[in-house]
Amino acid sequence: MTSRYPCWAMLIAAVALASLGSAQTPLTLPAVPEAPDPAARYVFYLHGRIIETDGRRPAHPDYGVYEYDQILRALSESGVQVVSEQRSPDTGIGEYGQTVAKQVSSLLGKGVPASQIAVVGFSKGGLIAIAVSSLLGEPINYVLLAACSEIVFGTREFSVSGRVLSIFEESDENGASCRPLFERSTMVDETHEIQIETGARHGAFY
Repeated sequence: MTSRYPCWAMLIAAVALASLGSAQTPLTLPAVPEAPDPAARYVFYLHGRIIETDGRRPAHPDYGVYEYDQILRALSESGVQVVSEQRSPDTGIGEYGQTVAKQVSSLLGKGVPASQIAVVGFSKGGLIAIAVSSLLGEPINYVLLAACSEIVFGTREFSVSGRVLSIFEESDENGASCRPLFERSTMVDETHEIQIETGARHGAFY
């Protein structure tokens, strides 16, 4: 996987490091810069729903503490420009998907190559990432973390494009294989999927 998916390998390693290091809030951008660096790599991190409702470091009774800021820090320390913001409660998936799609289009329009842009989404953030991919049809990179469920499979408007990696936890009742989504998507360039088995259910991505 490392040779064929170098960007994905970097992202997986960065997310895996999220439980390490200081809890200090990293330097991240809430939106894309007005004058982006065409040589930089940009990662949009779209968090799960619990961050909308319970703050930046919520503790779920079953899944544990969601280390949002440590995830952002790990991504930043991997050498990418991270774009992420804490969404408001009950943010609409389609509405926010349009917002992110416009930001990605802005980067593309200012000379950032599609290969240097990734959208990473977990749970509800993964649904938003799928919405972005459905809207754009551009060959950028996507990492879907516990993103696929009956909501995805039952929404015909959802499809994916570009280069897509799905990671799901075998014990997770809220995330499943994205293969059915891949199979119905006509604009996807490459897909890859990894099933992990930590026993941590949805909290495997916290």
